[in-house]
Amino acid sequence: MSVEIEELAGAVAEVVEPAFARLADVAGTVAAGPARRPWAEADLAPVRERLVALVAEDAMLVGLGFVAAPGIVEDRERYLLWWERKDDRLSRLRLNFDPSSIDVYDYLQMEWYQEARGGRDRVAFGPYVDYSGSGLYIVTATVPVRVDGEFVGVAGADLVASELERRLVTVLQRAGRDAVLVGPERRVVAANTPRWVVGTRLPSMPVPGDEFAAVAEVPSGTGWILAIGS
Repeated sequence: MSVEIEELAGAVAEVVEPAFARLADVAGTVAAGPARRPWAEADLAPVRERLVALVAEDAMLVGLGFVAAPGIVEDRERYLLWWERKDDRLSRLRLNFDPSSIDVYDYLQMEWYQEARGGRDRVAFGPYVDYSGSGLYIVTATVPVRVDGEFVGVAGADLVASELERRLVTVLQRAGRDAVLVGPERRVVAANTPRWVVGTRLPSMPVPGDEFAAVAEVPSGTGWILAIGS
């Protein structure tokens, strides 16, 4: 093997680290809000300004925002402060939270929210098609936002899968043989060969054996697994 798998896994982590650094920035801005809760929407003005600045920094980012836990924003059982980037245009994403509506968007049921709510410090869900928002093939990354130990929501980012894949493949090509990156849902995130198709699910998580010569967890906190083919 031309590159040790641990070195390769570290290089994969470096690809997504800037996205999680921005999420930490958003989470910190949210947590710096008023001590009283629930917050008024006006209290989140600094968060809005930070989102607008950060979402324009990287071509891989197509959305960035704060998704509140129930009751954290006054008079809102559901609240999402999310900015989308399309080309050079920024706009706020507005979704339907009416539970009586057939097209209600219930983010409380989304895996990227539930896993962060459940205690996971970093989540990277997908890739999947974002039918409710950008319409693109994306990976949603989230981190929990806590204030004095209380979970108040998540900071989240939508990463366009094509650009994420391009950056990851550049790393995987250094493996010297077939390599695949797999998420916790067994979904292929990137591969340096058509042997594995991005977005498809493997029958099981990779383990060393007949199909894979080496397997390592990516040190990004996402639960991604890097596997090198035999």
